[in-house]
Amino acid sequence: MGNHVHEGLCQNQPMTAFLRLFWNICLLRDGPEAVPTQTWFLSTLIAAELAISVIVFRVVWPEVSSWLGFNWALIGLAVTASIAWFALYLRDQEARFPATLGAVLGTKVLIGAVGSLILATTSGAVEQGVGWVLTLWGVVVVGFILHRALATRLWTGILLSLVIVAIGYVVAAGVLGGAINADVGSG
Repeated sequence: MGNHVHEGLCQNQPMTAFLRLFWNICLLRDGPEAVPTQTWFLSTLIAAELAISVIVFRVVWPEVSSWLGFNWALIGLAVTASIAWFALYLRDQEARFPATLGAVLGTKVLIGAVGSLILATTSGAVEQGVGWVLTLWGVVVVGFILHRALATRLWTGILLSLVIVAIGYVVAAGVLGGAINADVGSG
């Protein structure tokens, strides 16, 4: 999709157009190619993703500091962006990276916002079940985005999405595990 279309979405559409775009991606109706790629837009999505991730982190683990939640989210974002870029690079599709990253960020913000509202009103087994459903939905959505960006099969995108989640968790736990244990132990 040409850059002029992205500019039109950013300049002429209300915020509801962005919500509708990301909601349609969450429902696997639209792909990342429709996402604007301006630097200011991606920067806003990065800030929103980090903020919503900290909120969700604090809802799920209230005993852990916001600082640790922010760092966990930052590591996850770096791992996601790095692996997505590398996969696009291997397929000679690096030009798709900004739209791909924007789609991933926008859908994660939307799922995270919905999730934080639901998780804040549940507890126990219901909270755990909702958490798993939201996690699986996020994996499928990111897999769908990667499938479209990489022009590959859906199952390949979902598998790559699972790899991203696993690597992100391992890296974040490795880097922050001691700090989280200390934070939980002191709370």
